[in-house]
Amino acid sequence: MITKKDFMQLIISNPSKWPRTELISAYFKNKLSTHALQIYDSDNCEITSQIEMQKEDRYKIRFVAENVPSLGKKTFYIKKRDLKAEFRLPEMGLLDGNDYYIENDSVRVVIEENGTITLMDRNDEDNNQEKCENKVTIMGEELGCGSIWAEDSFYNYPNLHIIELEPKDELDFEINYSLMEANDFRGTLQLDRKLKTEINIDISTLISLEKGEKPLIKFKTTIMNLPNKSTLKILFPCKLSTDKLDVLNKSGIYRIWDPIKKRGLAFFTSLNDLKLIQTKKKDAVVAMKLPNQGSSYAILPLKSPNDAEILKLGQEFRNPLNWEIK
Repeated sequence: MITKKDFMQLIISNPSKWPRTELISAYFKNKLSTHALQIYDSDNCEITSQIEMQKEDRYKIRFVAENVPSLGKKTFYIKKRDLKAEFRLPEMGLLDGNDYYIENDSVRVVIEENGTITLMDRNDEDNNQEKCENKVTIMGEELGCGSIWAEDSFYNYPNLHIIELEPKDELDFEINYSLMEANDFRGTLQLDRKLKTEINIDISTLISLEKGEKPLIKFKTTIMNLPNKSTLKILFPCKLSTDKLDVLNKSGIYRIWDPIKKRGLAFFTSLNDLKLIQTKKKDAVVAMKLPNQGSSYAILPLKSPNDAEILKLGQEFRNPLNWEIK
């Protein structure tokens, strides 16, 4: 007979008015008499997960909580591995990733040699398999059919995420990057930029994509040694023709949209200091001023100016699913 001493409950709460599927990272103290742990749903199906011992009896678990009901809860069970349980196959995970790019089913994020990033739409590759002349060279590697298309990608946002220091100074960067993770749940690149000024300023950015078809790119930037009188900005040169930055929500959801090219970008942030700048060529640049300690934010490449979907994803970014161990 199974009692509460044989398992722990992991309860996921959804604060949104719609069902959600999301990657969960939870921490717990192992109160069971085994270290051979796994997580199961209410049907006793084993779920793909990563369970790591942090120290002694402290553990970290990561898994995808699927279809958590709106304004409701869903319970999972951490217990000893059940050899008789059915294994629930995971959805398609990340297809690829290395030290300078990650991709899911929808979008590819590439770190360039100058420390900026490029976004490309992976769906365009399937429509252009025979256009082998459209090769692109990235980090000295020439990629051909079925890889990255230089001109035909729908998004094709090159050289985003430029660092600017105020007061302006000649910036000498030392750049390092590496693949932190690429698994069934998420891919994360780490981009480290050292600004060699009178005082070296260290800027570390984690760039993450979750599995599936959602093209949302999450960033977490931390800053060390920024002088008190200096300001750090992240610039997003979008190559979009627009003079309007739409504020969809005062809590930090913004959008720019080019009605001619019919594409755009949405920005999710806790900051309220985003500005739109236009270049001499009438291209849009979004400037985000970062606080001294850094910040978390996200960008979403758009194929339509769908306010409702942007607001929905923005609220999910700002209000993740909650978890509780019992």
